[in-house]
Amino acid sequence: MFKDRTAKSVRDCTFILHCPEVEIFQLKQNAIRMFGYGTIKIDEFGQIFLYFICMGRENFPNKLLNITLPKDPLDNTECLYLRVKDINNNEYRADKISFKINNFPSSLPKNYTIALPSIYSMSKAKKIESSYLYLQFLEKCKIPTNKYNTLESSLGSTSMFWNQTDIKIDKYLVSIIKYESHTEVSVTGIFDIKTLLDCLKFYIGFSSSSMPQFYYMQTVENGDKKEIFSSIDNSRKYQFSCSPMVESIGNEDYKDYQYHYHTLKNIIKLYKEKNKFFESIYSQWERVWYSFQSETSITVLTLSVAIEGLLNDIYIPMIEQTEDKIEIQQEISALKKQIKSLNLDTKHYDKLINSISFWKKTTAAKAIVYLIEKNILTTKDKVSWNNIRNESAHPKIRDFDLDKQRLRNEEILLCINIFHKLILNTLGFSGPIIVFSEGVDPICNELIHINILN
Repeated sequence: MFKDRTAKSVRDCTFILHCPEVEIFQLKQNAIRMFGYGTIKIDEFGQIFLYFICMGRENFPNKLLNITLPKDPLDNTECLYLRVKDINNNEYRADKISFKINNFPSSLPKNYTIALPSIYSMSKAKKIESSYLYLQFLEKCKIPTNKYNTLESSLGSTSMFWNQTDIKIDKYLVSIIKYESHTEVSVTGIFDIKTLLDCLKFYIGFSSSSMPQFYYMQTVENGDKKEIFSSIDNSRKYQFSCSPMVESIGNEDYKDYQYHYHTLKNIIKLYKEKNKFFESIYSQWERVWYSFQSETSITVLTLSVAIEGLLNDIYIPMIEQTEDKIEIQQEISALKKQIKSLNLDTKHYDKLINSISFWKKTTAAKAIVYLIEKNILTTKDKVSWNNIRNESAHPKIRDFDLDKQRLRNEEILLCINIFHKLILNTLGFSGPIIVFSEGVDPICNELIHINILN
């Protein structure tokens, strides 16, 4: 009950800590130290603030005006740390904080308002072999449910809700429960918390077109219990991109949703076995998601570059390993001999020789041709990506009539489909997906995984 009340106060932006003890300090010799009292609150936008009354300080710079501390946030010896105690003597901490100071006038006491990305508390729990992860977020969740819960009203009536998803993975269980106001996730068993946290964020976000912000988190590992409260951006709760994942389908072959849950298992497997692949798809997806919250031109540029990024990070290294480099080099050498026999001036000769040398380099365009041959992409995909990439890389003023605008929109949607197919193929996904097209509602197609990466 205490956990529920605390999480609700963070969710409702009513969380408050009255702190008779506040200390800000560095971990080095002759370190800056400030102490006093204050209050920690969450504003209406979801940002956590410390309203600090400084009563004393040590090793503090004398002549500063509107300077941010620490001066070098990348230097660990310069980083500032926060420790507070509330009126119940509970201790909370924050690592690597920063804030602006105005040391004029220099008399004490002095007020500071400090934005905190997060605060946490540590305590001891019963040491057992298993771990525990619990978190809450406000963004919409579109994970298919497979379990119902009952709710009894004060009048005695009972209602049934299909609002829970249980996914069993190895030696632990992931439970996702959707409420009207928020979603909560709990994981129990033997697992690595950091690995699963990163994978869950991508799985939930990619499946739901959202960017989940975990405002409340609780972890237990090796007998250490950690409770974390994080600042969020409330305006982002209502922001979406698009997702190829299908939340519900009437097809008998997919009614158990294992194709969806298996995606989480594959994400975890990719994280453990090919972490660079995971980092690539996660970072590119994150960039594309944020670009959807901006102008169309920015979305187009980000999307086209993200596709090229996936090709460079994941597919081109594989293609270069499978290509017959000896045959290509023989072709280049033979052509160079033919060029030497031509009567060309030095300028044109050098240009031809240099351009031929690039043949052995696998470009993004060549990689797409390879993926077309493997039936992962289509020729239409290649044309659309080329047009969008060239438009983004070489922008100029264009007059669009209605037909040209529709064609451009169709190319953008095709690029979104390309981006999704590259990610899903990396994850070994087979199942129903949503395909986007201009002028019609998204349709559901079946995607069959073609294994070319192993």
